Amino acid sequence: MKTWILLGSMLLSQWSIAADVPGSSDLPEVQRPLGSEIIRYSEGVQSAIRFPLERVERVNNRLVIDNELDIEGHVIDITYELGAREDYRSYMSGLEAALTGQSAEILFSCESRGCGVSGLWANSLFKVRELYGSNGNQVYFAAKLAGATDRYLSAYGIERGNRRQYVHIRLVEPGVDESRFQGAQNLLSDGRVILPVEFAGNRVSPESRSAITAIATDLKSLSPGELAIVAYRAVTPGGSLEDAMTQSTARAEHVKALLAEAGLVIDNAYGLGPLVAPAGLSPDRVEIVKFR
Repeated sequence: MKTWILLGSMLLSQWSIAADVPGSSDLPEVQRPLGSEIIRYSEGVQSAIRFPLERVERVNNRLVIDNELDIEGHVIDITYELGAREDYRSYMSGLEAALTGQSAEILFSCESRGCGVSGLWANSLFKVRELYGSNGNQVYFAAKLAGATDRYLSAYGIERGNRRQYVHIRLVEPGVDESRFQGAQNLLSDGRVILPVEFAGNRVSPESRSAITAIATDLKSLSPGELAIVAYRAVTPGGSLEDAMTQSTARAEHVKALLAEAGLVIDNAYGLGPLVAPAGLSPDRVEIVKFR
């Protein structure tokens, strides 16, 4: 009997993880709500990101926020649908306390009708229809995270009339003018993604080491057992095919080791030298391929 209970729990856990939107991931600064699912996820560079520090109102059919940050930069939006054992108010309170404990500065907080009109938060600011509910059932806070660079995080929680509860997390980094690595989405759509790394010899250059962490974070929502690292290397003047094969294998193994250190363990790594390199692409590159 215990075996069946354990098996059922494992299957339920796997189903919950699989229910997340493909390519999504949690933020390191935010503990995931208990039993929740990510139902919406997006990230990229945006201009004119409105970051409210006051209640949200409609005046003459126009969105009005008396105090806000107008930011241009990189934004990550995550919407969680909470599980039955998590209460959105308790979660929001715990998250605010946790961030404060990490030396974050709370810039504004509100609840219930003090936050203004729920429909404006849902449809105008976050553009997530699931966040629309009663004005009396909403909680919001905005914080500036600790650190050498400016980063702002907001959290909005609500219970809808159907009793379903949602929390929307937004992380904004001003001034970032390039999108972060979004390989998970490319792997799901195209089956392969070129890694943004350069090499010094057969090792990832020091300038590219920071990209490894971003790659590992982005791909952690996928199953590593379905992925393979593939490196290509052109035949150099005076070199041989065997040399190129050896060098590309060394590069693939080095990327594999660095990703493992960053928390993403991919067992499959291959060096193909100049072989089967798709036309039009650099002969010196490394990819991750989704083979299932």
